[in-house]
Amino acid sequence: MNDRSPLKAFNRYIPASDEAKRWGLSITDLGFTQIPAGKEYPPGEHPDSYEFNSSSGRILAEYQIVYITRGEGSFWSEASGDQPIKAGSAFFLFPGIRHRYQPNSQTGWDEHWIGFAGDHADRLMNEFFDHKQPVIQLGMNSDLSGLFADVCDLTRHEGFGFRQIIAAKTIEILARVQTLSQGETLRSPHNERLLRETCCVLNDAPGQKFDFNKHATDNGISYSSFRRLFKQHTGLSPNQYLLEIRIRKAQSLLTNTSLSVQRISEETGFDSSFYFSRFFKQRTSLSPLNYRKSY
Repeated sequence: MNDRSPLKAFNRYIPASDEAKRWGLSITDLGFTQIPAGKEYPPGEHPDSYEFNSSSGRILAEYQIVYITRGEGSFWSEASGDQPIKAGSAFFLFPGIRHRYQPNSQTGWDEHWIGFAGDHADRLMNEFFDHKQPVIQLGMNSDLSGLFADVCDLTRHEGFGFRQIIAAKTIEILARVQTLSQGETLRSPHNERLLRETCCVLNDAPGQKFDFNKHATDNGISYSSFRRLFKQHTGLSPNQYLLEIRIRKAQSLLTNTSLSVQRISEETGFDSSFYFSRFFKQRTSLSPLNYRKSY
């Protein structure tokens, strides 16, 4: 169990190491601050390279994610213009883009932030987030705030290997933000349970016939809505997801058993060995028999 004392502020600036750079995502700075109503902002507790004032803003050479868990305020960047901030908002700072932000003097706010950089950071941020839309309304999420707290706890105690661990935690934070940003409909308990259960059924029995239309209707949702939510959840349509599972199962059977191609096509739910062989070659560039020989 983490030893979390009720600190009102914490920050740490972490020198980059060659080992951290090899991971492709290294943490440069992190912390949290409780800003009471009426307190001057920013509080002036940071190195010169991170300081800014509310009029001129600043430019960073790294990415940052900031999560607000109390209060409200405002954000501005050259790419996005003015944006309102409230409890449950997260916003990203992108390298090379001038920005500024501050809490409302009447409310203050609680902020949690992590700065990060690296080749893998570039790939993730360019693929999943938009510098023109840096503010994301996530709502209050205990799992997400818990991850920020974990990163601070690990850094406070500086256990062996903590730099790699907090880098992995930051990737998990980015994944949760990207998932949460997909909307309330996907996050409803009924839909989350339905999607998880569907994926489990497909993985457990990839060779069985599966009627996605009936499955959706039986669970009180239209197929079009189910397909949209399923693709948000997995990145693939239901049929594409099932075919990918069947191909992986076929690869395992070809590599680890002596079953015939006909039998494997039956085990993986394909209508015929001809269709199975044709589809398998489209996906792997090898026929089933040549795949078996190569492994």
